Amino acid sequence: MPGLSCCESILDRKGRVLAQLVAPPRKDPTWPGVPVGASAELRAAAAVCPFSPDQLRHARGRYPALSAGYSMGGGPKAAVAADLLNSQNVGRILGAGSSAFATFNHHTFEHYASVLQDIRSRQPELRTPSPNSVFPTVTFNFGPRAVTVPHRDAKNVPYGWCAVTALGDFDPERGGHLVLWDLQLVIEFPPGATILIPSALITHSNVAIQPGETRQSITQYCAGGLMRWHAYGCRTEAAMRRQDRSGWL
Repeated sequence: MPGLSCCESILDRKGRVLAQLVAPPRKDPTWPGVPVGASAELRAAAAVCPFSPDQLRHARGRYPALSAGYSMGGGPKAAVAADLLNSQNVGRILGAGSSAFATFNHHTFEHYASVLQDIRSRQPELRTPSPNSVFPTVTFNFGPRAVTVPHRDAKNVPYGWCAVTALGDFDPERGGHLVLWDLQLVIEFPPGATILIPSALITHSNVAIQPGETRQSITQYCAGGLMRWHAYGCRTEAAMRRQDRSGWL
């Protein structure tokens, strides 16, 4: 299908917003440099990050990826992630994705904000990737040809959205399209654009880019396990079964 226009919604049969495409800000003269700068920073980070085999080959594709957020540990990989999260360009991208979430799915955004704030108040050692964003986890897909295979992100919150921002240098009319298989949609997804999708529910992938081109992406999301842990009274499923048998049943 043709490229969606700025801030176009994808609706389900009942007219509910299922996914939301957010075009790059048009009235901010500084924005064009943001995805370009972030892309350069991801290239530099990829050159020094000691990726493990499972970070090079994973369920989404065959390209290096690194996550940061509540589960981020120590060591050189954490240092690489921290440098990226301290980037002004990356921070603006994360903030823009979170703001779009708040605008187009405010009820769920507020639910995220309330639950995650309560979790952090109980465990203050947890570090949010960015003060600009409600999402607790971010994944950097370094590329240089980050083209995903058809998949669902089953560990994400099933009723929530993740924010995906495309980066790189590619012709969006010839490649890099986002494919939403269950909806039978193929969407032009240019560098600097963001889409919000229920990635745990919809099978999605990307069309290959042209030879010599590059594509990266930044994805923000919330793990379903965090919401479950909070719903179980800030304990694991096993602990709830032991401690609150009537509540579990």
